[in-house]
Amino acid sequence: MSSITSPNNSNIAHPAAILMIIITGVVLAGMDVTAKFLALGLPVIIVLWARYFFHTVITFGVYAVNQRSFSFLRSRRPGFQLIRAASLFGATSFMYVAITLMPLGDAAAIQFLAPVLVTAFSGLFLGEHVGSRRLTAVAIAFFGVVLVARPGSNVLGWSALYPLATAVLLAVYMMMTRFIRTKDNPDATTFYSTAVGAVILTTIVPFYWQDLTSIEWGLMILMGLAGATGHFLLVKAFHLAEASMLAPFTYSQVVGAIFWGFLVFGDVPSIWAGCGTTLIIGSGIYVWYLETRIRHASI
Repeated sequence: MSSITSPNNSNIAHPAAILMIIITGVVLAGMDVTAKFLALGLPVIIVLWARYFFHTVITFGVYAVNQRSFSFLRSRRPGFQLIRAASLFGATSFMYVAITLMPLGDAAAIQFLAPVLVTAFSGLFLGEHVGSRRLTAVAIAFFGVVLVARPGSNVLGWSALYPLATAVLLAVYMMMTRFIRTKDNPDATTFYSTAVGAVILTTIVPFYWQDLTSIEWGLMILMGLAGATGHFLLVKAFHLAEASMLAPFTYSQVVGAIFWGFLVFGDVPSIWAGCGTTLIIGSGIYVWYLETRIRHASI
């Protein structure tokens, strides 16, 4: 797959790529609000199964039709793919529990601590140099989480540990993605992201199954379609433009979560949550800015 990322030929592609990232944020947030709505009347594990199963089926169909082969099923690093997919599965599981306990926007804001945690983990586990500025950004982002969660306030409290666990596992997932991207077939990496979770959940969900209405089936299929669509838009966007340019716009998912949460459930962010969300997003963008500047300086 060729990539249009050079400054000379990407001026037209940049607006399209940015728009795709913003649409992705709104679509994925819409998927989460659908999951929250379904979880009002269904066990979370059924909702989680639907998100993984239908996403995987759609991805399988698209690859099989476009490639006219099943080469995307072959992985050179199955062990690493398993760890990476398990991290995403755990992150999604914690997130789906979180959105049943707290406003969608608050959960999404804490979840987006993940890009900042990657910075901290890179120093701890990969031996990368992490300067004082990036460590300060990590500390500020954690303070933002405290403002959103307000432990002991009887508003969110300890339920905020669920999206925090999501952020930690997403950071592991991001690091594994960074590690494996040059070591395995990218199509296999894409497919197994949800396939592992789909297989696990398909073996467990019969023990929790209950009769579903046609509306619930439709919403579950729509949720899987939203997940697959969001992912494909994300891949296309990063094909059209540099990751360093697009990274700040991924926070549109937090804005989308606040929008959908208000529209569907009437959730209005508190002043504290708004301040905390601003600190988390600001810290993430600042870390992106520092890493981009370092990368450009080394060219």
